[in-house]
Amino acid sequence: MPPLVAVVRLYEKALTHLHLAREAARERRFDMHFKHVERTILILSGLDSILDMDKGKDVAATLRGFYRSLIRQAGTMTAKRDPVAATDAVIRQLAIMAKTWQSIAAERGMVPTSTGAPAKGPHASVIGRSGDHAHGRILA
Repeated sequence: MPPLVAVVRLYEKALTHLHLAREAARERRFDMHFKHVERTILILSGLDSILDMDKGKDVAATLRGFYRSLIRQAGTMTAKRDPVAATDAVIRQLAIMAKTWQSIAAERGMVPTSTGAPAKGPHASVIGRSGDHAHGRILA
């Protein structure tokens, strides 16, 4: 899987968990809310952990700040007076970045097909190739 597609899918997966967390909070099922928030934090932590600050410089620093800000916000959502609103705030922020990555993927012809395979590009593992985003570049 091309790294760009992997990054897009990780963002989409994090958003899926946030939407499920929001629904759980609406239903006052805070155990499920916490479970989905925890999974979102794991995805964001994984993306943060592969950033290469030496190679990525400003882009990597910006992504690190973004990921860590969302991780902090997500970590406190369950304890907020209105966890639904707190979850919505994180969803809005992550959705903006996800759309940006999706646009980049579309511009490079890397739009996933309905079967989940990329329309173009070489295949590789998600972990191995998604690290390219950490270097401030995505290889097509």
